[in-house]
Amino acid sequence: MCFSFTAIDTVQKVIAMTFRGTEGAAQLSEEILDFFHGKKAFFDSGSVFEYFYDAFLFQWNGGLQQDLRKLKYQYPDYEIWVTGHSMGGAIASIAASYIVKIGIFTPDKIKLVTLGQPRTGDYAFATWHDATFPYSFRIVHHRDIAAHIPPMEGQDELFHHRTEVWYNNNMTIGQPYQLCAEADGLYCSNRNLDYSGEDHVWYFGINFVEWGQAGCP
Repeated sequence: MCFSFTAIDTVQKVIAMTFRGTEGAAQLSEEILDFFHGKKAFFDSGSVFEYFYDAFLFQWNGGLQQDLRKLKYQYPDYEIWVTGHSMGGAIASIAASYIVKIGIFTPDKIKLVTLGQPRTGDYAFATWHDATFPYSFRIVHHRDIAAHIPPMEGQDELFHHRTEVWYNNNMTIGQPYQLCAEADGLYCSNRNLDYSGEDHVWYFGINFVEWGQAGCP
């Protein structure tokens, strides 16, 4: 089930928009197998996975747009931080792109950070994204399977945008990470072929599934 919310931080002058995705890699894989009906054009900037786009529009038209426009009106000088985990990361990427396309925020006022984001759009979308957003990071935990779904099979298929931040470790506090120069090359997490569903639910020492079920203590 998709879920999103908005919030504000009056100290840092930030509007936050966050998206929850699937509750595990197995569910994500099942959704992609069940609902992969192809791509949908994203304005004039390539295409995105239709299932993710429809999931975003469902939330956008269900009240998210109204909330965001209200916050933008109330706090016109605030920037916006957009984030999400798993499928929520893909939706967050589309959301950040969408609000730029319709002119609610300019790219310099947006920070996009996702966790365990699956491939979201094609090569043309990734190229537009990289040229548009000065602050965009995809955090990947070690062998997280979700970052490699759907598989990359060429420029006409789905392709990651920049910038991958790869933690090739258990991701506890103080562990090193690698900023990956290529958007979807073989120098970072794509080197792994033994993917892990467990790594998908653990980020920064927190099991997201258990944490969410406990009410995010």
